Amino acid sequence: MRSFLAKFFTIAALAVLLVIAGFMVRNVVADRIANRNVARQSIADSLANRQTLAGPLAVIRYTEHYTDTTRDKDGRLVDNGTRSESHVMTVLPDTLQLDGSLSNDPHYRGIFHINAYLLEGSLSGSIRLPALAELPRNRQDASISVDGVQLVVAISDPRGLRRVDLKVNDAPTTLEPGTQLAGLGNGVNARLGDTSTLLGKPMRFALALALGGTENFSMIPLAHNTVANLKSEWPHPSFDGRFVPEKFAVTDKGFDAHWQISALASNARESFSCCDKIEMNQADSFSVSLIDPVDIYSMSDRASKYAELFIALTLGAFLLFELLRGLNLHPMNYLLISAALLIFFLLLLSLSERLGFAWAYLAAGGACVLLIGFYSAHLLRSLWLASGFTLGLGSLYGALYVILLSEQNALLMGSLLLFGLLACVMVGTRKVDWGSLLSSRKSATGNPEG
Repeated sequence: MRSFLAKFFTIAALAVLLVIAGFMVRNVVADRIANRNVARQSIADSLANRQTLAGPLAVIRYTEHYTDTTRDKDGRLVDNGTRSESHVMTVLPDTLQLDGSLSNDPHYRGIFHINAYLLEGSLSGSIRLPALAELPRNRQDASISVDGVQLVVAISDPRGLRRVDLKVNDAPTTLEPGTQLAGLGNGVNARLGDTSTLLGKPMRFALALALGGTENFSMIPLAHNTVANLKSEWPHPSFDGRFVPEKFAVTDKGFDAHWQISALASNARESFSCCDKIEMNQADSFSVSLIDPVDIYSMSDRASKYAELFIALTLGAFLLFELLRGLNLHPMNYLLISAALLIFFLLLLSLSERLGFAWAYLAAGGACVLLIGFYSAHLLRSLWLASGFTLGLGSLYGALYVILLSEQNALLMGSLLLFGLLACVMVGTRKVDWGSLLSSRKSATGNPEG
């Protein structure tokens, strides 16, 4: 009995060391993830980051003129002269429609890549500018002079602009860089012409653009009614933001998505209603991301978290075989088997960077299962027993692969797997007399120290 307990505690101590080694493997995975993120950010910094599009919206700059009067101590009106106050008013569109296509253009930095895209399309709609008498003022008797009207389009990273053309009421209009609005950030603006012909009337606009970005494209629905139609040949979209598409179709040839958003369902217009309170990051938006179907690093990270479970199950199986078959395995045997199990996770990570996750899992899992199976044939002294053990270990790797792919059901499937393994052990050893087995093992070894 003392011999078996000594062996058990030796293996337990070995398992603790292997758990520490498992943490080291996970650190390697974390380092690769960090390197991937640095490479992605480096690519985005040289191209353009994620893009958010807002507008067009109109900006009216005007001055309010009024005569400032006060009463003296005798109650008579005193003319203090003419005062002027400058105002800025933003006018949001009534209708807005985006029609475009997203073409994927991956960029690489070493073995790492990022999904860049080029949005080519048109942005059209209408804005009704208020009449001169409708402009807000502090004094009802004040006169108003309009300093200028601008049409503004906010673009989070204007480095991605490849081409942009604007027409206002079917007339080509020159664009200039910047939005000139605090809080709105980057973008472009157009100074419109004769304001007397614009105020109090609906204004049509049409913007043709080619905009590059990386990974994600977002749009803020500023109009009373915003419609967007996006197509792409990328078959793995992720629809994010506050609004999912009203209609969409995803096939292996790409996706086609349609959004229709009412201002009643969004806080976007409220966020942009006053120029000094614009918070572009706080406004509701809808977006689409071009994602990879399988993130090899997140999958490798999730797989590495099962390292301790694999080691415990495998060492437990060999300990059970040793006890039932009357074997006398050395702790070095357990160490070598555990090392093969740990190396599987390193092989999985390194091969998946070259082959993709599925093929890397097959190659790394197959190599480790065959190696441990060949080694166990000599330890267990039975080809049939080693074949059964190899088949069981291969099935365990297969079950792990299914669990990794089924992220939503991972806990349920993992629990069922552990219950099934425990049930097999309990059913298979239900007739074993453990007391006599340990006594006979002590008599057979003749050495209480093992």
